[in-house]
Formats: sequence, structure tokens, C-alpha cells
Amino acid sequence: MSEPGLDQWAEPFPEVPILRRLETPTAVLVDISRVLPGAAGFIRADGLPLRVRAGGIQLESAMPGALHAWLRVADGRWLAQVCVPARSANGYSGLDLWLWVDSLFVTPNVAAAEKSRPPDSDAVPEPSQGSARDVPRS
Repeated sequence: MSEPGLDQWAEPFPEVPILRRLETPTAVLVDISRVLPGAAGFIRADGLPLRVRAGGIQLESAMPGALHAWLRVADGRWLAQVCVPARSANGYSGLDLWLWVDSLFVTPNVAAAEKSRPPDSDAVPEPSQGSARDVPRS
């Protein structure tokens, strides 16, 4: 699937791009507790209808996702475009959450990267420009 919302972007400075798309998505962990904070007060689960408890989307404090692009903000910060797969609490439904999040809330998912390496490979992969390990410079 193509990253949503990027088709309309016209690069104002092609020699130093503001939008940097990754050739291959990078495995990351997204701090959902900071990106989509919950209600200020405590909500008792037994006060919610069963259809909400079972069918509502299950959000964890940190969730695995895929980093697809970086976007420079006019104040100098970087936003990461991430895709986070999410399921309903009962596991019957799922969807991809496409989010733009501050670079502070995205970290490399080392466990996922190690799983994707071939078993006979001892080499540590080098971070590529735009990976979650190194926010783009300039």
C-alpha cells in the first residue's frame, strides 16, 4: 500500500528535501501513550458496554509499526509517518493506523529487525538515512 496523503506534496527544495520517503519501511516502536493519550481520568472497564470492551480497538502503551517517511516541520522538528497495525480487543477486526508523530515518540524496533535478519547473518545492519535510529539532518 502506498503511504496515504503524500501524493499532493510538491518538494520546494529538491536538493534538500523536506519530505524524505524511505525506500524500505523500517521497523519501529511507537509510544502510543504519548501520541494518543487516554482520558484524563480513570474509566472503569465494567462500566462500558461489552460491545465496546470486545470490539473496540486495542491500544498498548508502545506498539510496533513501520516507519515510511520523515517530514520537516517549519520549526525544525521532524515528524515520522508510521503505520501501526491494530486489532480489536477480541481480535476479530483489524486496521492500519497511519499516523504522523513527533520523532521523539519513535524508536527502532531492535527485536523485529533481528527477527528479519537471515539466521546465518552475524553482521549488524547499518542504519540508513531516515531510519528511526537517526533522524535526518539539515
